[in-house]
Amino acid sequence: MAERPKICPNCNTDFSCYSEGCWCNNMPRIIKFDSVKNCYCPKCLKEIVIAKIKEFTKDLSPHNFKEIKALGKAEIPVEGIDYYMNKDNLFVFTAWYHLRRGSCCGNNCKHCPYKSQIV
Repeated sequence: MAERPKICPNCNTDFSCYSEGCWCNNMPRIIKFDSVKNCYCPKCLKEIVIAKIKEFTKDLSPHNFKEIKALGKAEIPVEGIDYYMNKDNLFVFTAWYHLRRGSCCGNNCKHCPYKSQIV
């Protein structure tokens, strides 16, 4: 795996990018990458993805449900995007994670987006 030094166009931080198996591959593919601007550092990319998720899920419709489900399940869940740790140090999956899962699991999850939606 070849390491390529990069500079984030958002915050000017130096970071490494890898031609294969890069850390960014775990992020949901909901933003278009601009090869002219370069890659974002992990912190900035995560912030951009979280903002895009909020925008994308603001008004959920059957169409949005299908688009999100088409992204597929998170292969490697990302903290702050797919889950967070609660005060008891337990995993709590986000609505985004459940949407990518594609259906309700029936476990009465805290952030289940299917409770109030007919999909």
